[in-house]
Amino acid sequence: MKQVGICGIGAAAPQKVLTNFDLEKMVDTSDEWIVTRTGIRERRVLEKDEGILGYIVEAAEMARKQSGIAPEHIDFVINSTLSPDRISPAQAFEVARELQANQAFCFDLNAACSGLVYGVAAAESFLKTRDVKYGLVTAGEQVSRFLDYTDRSTCVLFGDGAAALMLTNDNPEHLIIATELGGNPAMSEEVVIGGVRHLLNNQHNDYYFKQNGKTVFRFAVGKIKELYETVPEKAGIRPDQIKYLIPHQANIRIIDAAAKEIVSGGTEVIANVDRYGNTSSASIGLALHEVWGRFNKGDLILLVGFGAGLSWGGVLIQW
Repeated sequence: MKQVGICGIGAAAPQKVLTNFDLEKMVDTSDEWIVTRTGIRERRVLEKDEGILGYIVEAAEMARKQSGIAPEHIDFVINSTLSPDRISPAQAFEVARELQANQAFCFDLNAACSGLVYGVAAAESFLKTRDVKYGLVTAGEQVSRFLDYTDRSTCVLFGDGAAALMLTNDNPEHLIIATELGGNPAMSEEVVIGGVRHLLNNQHNDYYFKQNGKTVFRFAVGKIKELYETVPEKAGIRPDQIKYLIPHQANIRIIDAAAKEIVSGGTEVIANVDRYGNTSSASIGLALHEVWGRFNKGDLILLVGFGAGLSWGGVLIQW
């Protein structure tokens, strides 16, 4: 069986910064209230005339250049998004067009905040089973477009951003040694965003992002702890051998609560939610990009996603 690994990474976010103090002027909230409940101090958001595509392309080109792979050698593009600039064509085709990866097969997937992990697992399968060598996985989200800025419980949570990973089976250096995907469709009403019919019928209250916060909190904490144990087990590795854990950046209280449940003192939990907020499927990639230069040969890095669906997934990487 072919070995698959990561050979390039990129990330990008809008220039506009929306701070908690800015939100104080828009909704009944405060910096203290937001920081205490979420750990978020600021987030990047698109300007009104911007789309997310340009940032996905910027992240993808960064990953491509780092990998040294020519555009014409990219075999496929998988783009994770729940918030594309337009419904069709799939945004993956637009990314490939901008990169001039004109031989690539392309598709979008929507697994919400687990999307990057789902994309990596799908890419790994293609690279192991098909006659392909190089795959690009991107994630780009603009959830700020789906927020009700009169609802202080949700509008403070999200930012916009993009990330990209280049994968290969051609002598990869940073090996993917285990993946796991899962979901609980019975809980699909716990985190929702509306769609076309809500806009056409002026049902804006049903269009905006909504979640059952308490249920999601319990689910997320339990799932991080579970994946911390089950994913390395697939590779015959003890959880305490994991050097870095990079979870989806939803809320610092979720991350801290999960970290307390993890027995190993040797695992460092990475968080940057204070500066980006929740960027949905882009969040793990943004965090991974920030700490990419800290890893040493042999380090084990676990990526853990969880989100609407309810979905979850994990990817274990050996540096």
